[in-house]
Amino acid sequence: MNASDYFVGIDGGGSKTHLRIVSSSGKVIAESFAGPANIRLSVDTAIQSISEALIMASKIANIPLSQIKKFQTGIGVAGYEVQTAREEFLKKIQKIGILEYKLQSDAYIACLGAHNGNFGSIIIVGTGVVGLTINKTGKFQVGGWGFPHGDEGGAAWLGLETIRQLLHYCDGLAEPTPLLKYLQKRFANKVENITEWACYANASQFAELARDVFRYAKKKDKFAEFLLKKSASEVEQIYLALKVKAKHNPRNTFSLLGGVAPFIFDYLKPSIKKQLNKPLGDACDGAILMIRKHINHLK
Repeated sequence: MNASDYFVGIDGGGSKTHLRIVSSSGKVIAESFAGPANIRLSVDTAIQSISEALIMASKIANIPLSQIKKFQTGIGVAGYEVQTAREEFLKKIQKIGILEYKLQSDAYIACLGAHNGNFGSIIIVGTGVVGLTINKTGKFQVGGWGFPHGDEGGAAWLGLETIRQLLHYCDGLAEPTPLLKYLQKRFANKVENITEWACYANASQFAELARDVFRYAKKKDKFAEFLLKKSASEVEQIYLALKVKAKHNPRNTFSLLGGVAPFIFDYLKPSIKKQLNKPLGDACDGAILMIRKHINHLK
């Protein structure tokens, strides 16, 4: 087995890590998933998640782990923008033993994948929210600065807003809705249970509450629908800001990505919906495109 004939793409997101191994012809050899890889929150957790994904892929593909580590690897991680976290990650990933890799943000590889390596724009609405344009003059970002001080409209934000409203409901400051009644019961009707959970919950745990928001929005829960409308409004603001910041070319395509995206699409303005295109690939595809381009430049 010639290591140069295989490529690994790793998408280290805020909620999960997705790894894909492909041959030089594009044939998928193995795919695996592991925990979150947000280096802003924990470099060690990100390293562990990537290690677990590599081990799992090794078992699935029946290829020795030592051999997979010789494959050319593209990596995108959440929290890449934080320099201190990025520097720590670059030091610690060497211990994994990947021989040749290229590192970028998870948004960057998602944008490459969505447009098959060509210029374009994306808005990712996952655990957090970020808009990114890659064009001939460079890359331009709006949002994606982390939770809870940013990432408005993402799954973690949906969870945080839900907890805030739940506390208001418990205090008699908000009208009851089926979603709030369900969550109150889930926390055993005790405010102290809610506050204790919220004090220690991380972004991924807040994001898990978004599933309840989606479920109750389908049942026409007023508060759940209000939150999704607000999330859509945040996305619209990012869309408009990104067009201005990147001096958007009308021919430059936009894609809406992330686990929250399908649930807010119907709440977007028609003028924005018609500008969105189906992504051509995912973030792992983008990571592989990135490392292949990097290798070609070295030749």
